[in-house]
Amino acid sequence: MGAPFEKTMTVVNEFLIPMSQFMRENPMPPFEEYSPLYAASTQNMVDHYVDIEAAMRDETRKVAMFEFGLVPQLFYAFDCAPLCLEFYPGFFAGLTQDVVYEFIESAEEAGVPSDTCSTDRFIIGAALNGELPTNSFFVTSSAPCDGTRIAYPILHKILDCPMLFLDAPFRHDIEAIRYYARQLRDQLIPFLEKATGKKFDIDKFRESVVESNKAYEAMLEIHDAFMLKPAPHPGMLRLVPYTNFIQEAGNPRMTKAVELLRDDVKQRVKEGRTAGPFEEKFRVQWVHVPPTYDRELFGWMEENFGAMVVSQSLPASAVLEPIDTSTLDTMLQGVAWQGLDMTMSLMRLDSERFVGDMLRSYDLYDCDCMFVTQHVGCNSVCGSRGLVKKMCREHDIPVLFIEFDYNDDRVLSKDQMRTQIGQFFETVMV
Repeated sequence: MGAPFEKTMTVVNEFLIPMSQFMRENPMPPFEEYSPLYAASTQNMVDHYVDIEAAMRDETRKVAMFEFGLVPQLFYAFDCAPLCLEFYPGFFAGLTQDVVYEFIESAEEAGVPSDTCSTDRFIIGAALNGELPTNSFFVTSSAPCDGTRIAYPILHKILDCPMLFLDAPFRHDIEAIRYYARQLRDQLIPFLEKATGKKFDIDKFRESVVESNKAYEAMLEIHDAFMLKPAPHPGMLRLVPYTNFIQEAGNPRMTKAVELLRDDVKQRVKEGRTAGPFEEKFRVQWVHVPPTYDRELFGWMEENFGAMVVSQSLPASAVLEPIDTSTLDTMLQGVAWQGLDMTMSLMRLDSERFVGDMLRSYDLYDCDCMFVTQHVGCNSVCGSRGLVKKMCREHDIPVLFIEFDYNDDRVLSKDQMRTQIGQFFETVMV
């Protein structure tokens, strides 16, 4: 067993920092004009994990480990460094699968079933191997899925840190949001006061929410631009604002990273140069999570088939208003909306709504086909397969179902996945 966060910082120091520097100094064709954006995004990720490591050693701060169902503005109000555990496996998967294998196998050897979501197996394995950060606390909720509800009691036994479990409503209306916001007020804020030793400061919270609103509005401008043909950025950059927001909403550094992408998009639209290095022939909607272990997949699709991923179900489906900062209750309700509707916590809702959101995004971005991933352990998405097939038949939507594990390439390798995608474009989309 290594030191806490040791493997994480090894990836940062040996992979991400050299990668960011290389992309700045050696733009790689055919995406060289986007290289500064990739470099800035990678550097923002570096700074994120460096800040978490710093908080581990700072007696005046805490690391806030949290899961989908929450966004981090409240954590910043208490000077915490947030770590969204759902993104943690993907951080390793695209750079070193060996760590993914190690943590997943540790969880399975401890008795976690192999058909539990690999994200939860990874998190449990990381806890068993002592990788999760110290000087921390953990907050989660009953959403989005069975895997979360299985993992929480196990983590409760493993982790030696304060923990809080919130109840995510299954309804989708204002009363459900008020119910969840009341928990943020009556349970999460007192929990944070006790865990950090600091009193809640509404002005610091408002400052964090105002900052997150700036990033949110920039993110929406980027999403709107992907309705244009051709799309202004490669598909991989399409995902960056969303992943940054969920992990760091309220952080000025993250806001600048998203605004950099927004400004580049606006400039390209203004100058009429949204086309990338490859002709855009097909507009793809990707439903559920793409493979975290193949970071070059979208670029490969663009180069070989002119297929651009313009819509991805999580960042494209929930379009909310910026948070109203007038009172504590309005801010907490806005944070509740974002936590429940911008993350995989959408899976808590009935499949009919999930499929309806899928179709609306498909039409909004004028897509030509749909890829639906069937992730091992995700009962919500796999269980809705019949409804998705029915919708696609009724609306003449070409669809490819990909059965895999989005963190673990041993279930479906990168080459096997690309073969399936290639055959789809060569047969169905001709």
